[in-house]
Amino acid sequence: MKNEIKIAVRAYNVQIRDERTGEKSTDTIVLTKDQLRAGAMFNLSDEDIIYRTYNRQGFRVLAIGQARKREISVDVTALFLVRAELIAQMAREAVSDSE
Repeated sequence: MKNEIKIAVRAYNVQIRDERTGEKSTDTIVLTKDQLRAGAMFNLSDEDIIYRTYNRQGFRVLAIGQARKREISVDVTALFLVRAELIAQMAREAVSDSE
């Protein structure tokens, strides 16, 4: 059985500067439509959310590019099975490391 969900997202290219090192770089941030709606409930624009997200991590936002809208599909069952397999593999590795 295929258990698929669709998620509306917006991706932004963001020019940032690391406040600790002064290094400038370009990053991409992807926000879901639900995250943007939640911010809008508190009168936060897309840009406000991006600024706050990067500021919390020690970066200064220098410029924000245009939003690229996409709809992504996720097969939840496959994602769950992959996640379960990764956890099992990590447990096997932890046991073999302790021996």
